[in-house]
Amino acid sequence: MKIFKSLLSICFALLLSLPEVSAQTSKKAEGKVEEKPNRDAINHISTYLDELDNVAGTFLQIDQQGNASTGKFLMKRPGMMRFDYDPPQKLKVVADGKWLAVQEVPGEKADRYPLSQTPLPIFWGKGSLADKAQYIAKLDVFDSAAEMMLQDPTGDFPGYARLTFNYQGTAETTLLRSWHVVDAQGQAITIILNDLQNRENIDNKDFKLDEPRRRPYRKF
Repeated sequence: MKIFKSLLSICFALLLSLPEVSAQTSKKAEGKVEEKPNRDAINHISTYLDELDNVAGTFLQIDQQGNASTGKFLMKRPGMMRFDYDPPQKLKVVADGKWLAVQEVPGEKADRYPLSQTPLPIFWGKGSLADKAQYIAKLDVFDSAAEMMLQDPTGDFPGYARLTFNYQGTAETTLLRSWHVVDAQGQAITIILNDLQNRENIDNKDFKLDEPRRRPYRKF
């Protein structure tokens, strides 16, 4: 849990099917098309993400120690996500467009982090990813996949997030598969998305947590 919260406070540790590999192994990967970011692939992935909205599915989370957790998720633009973990965990993680809330026990007060201090607005916020190319530190394109690394170019928020897509050269063949987040201390977490399905008109209320109401101040 400490690792999870550390990642949340620096990046967005919710946010794909490929494990961490060394640079040497990556260079030897078969079917690799190119190593440098290319404008066509960025435009295709950006178009896909721009049109992706109101989606649901299941997820598999793997931490650095290899511990696995599962659950269900909802995603709605701009900037809204919800991850409900399966028992025995009771964790709920919700982004409402402004804050990222982590609730360890249902019904109790959640910890909140400013969404603006995470990579989420880059690819799941307002505007197009194509207009935020300065955050794309690297893009590797393979025969049927692509990996995009997002990183703050100013260095104010150390660490990075790596998105993985099914990709065959067009926006129509692009599919978000996972993301992998590493914080400034090198702690890592991976989220693999499964059963990705379009859902019509997901209610904004689904991105609110059940928390104790604040008691109004009494006048003396």
